[in-house]
Amino acid sequence: MDPLDPLDAQQMVAEYARLLERDIEEQRHPARIESLPYAKPELKSAIQTSVRCLITSGQLTDELREYLETAYTSLAEYLEGELVELMMLYRRSAEELAMQAQSARDKTRTAAWQTLAQSGSLAGEVARATTEEAEALRNEFRRFCIVG
Repeated sequence: MDPLDPLDAQQMVAEYARLLERDIEEQRHPARIESLPYAKPELKSAIQTSVRCLITSGQLTDELREYLETAYTSLAEYLEGELVELMMLYRRSAEELAMQAQSARDKTRTAAWQTLAQSGSLAGEVARATTEEAEALRNEFRRFCIVG
């Protein structure tokens, strides 16, 4: 598939959109980069090609632009497997602690607390980097969307 060819780009975007919708519905974010149907750079190019074609044909509605912007920005949520595992473990531990009806002192003795304490800094860095990438992608999308 050629992300610069409008027909191929449309198919690539549709395939990615199906995966993205399923991942969001099943709360699989962040998700593994290996699950993407194409490499991130190829998907970015395919979305850009699709947007430019829609602009040229006058078919880019506000709703469609928002949808494509979300898809483009969501590419930041696809990470290497080890980082996804870290974030999922961190999230599960935080949820487990929140559900426990123990005193704060007792919670600090749990495996969930230890996981949070040991991985908190790294999980925070991953979250920060993902947020920064998402913002960069959003800005990039808006720039090429205006330029057309």
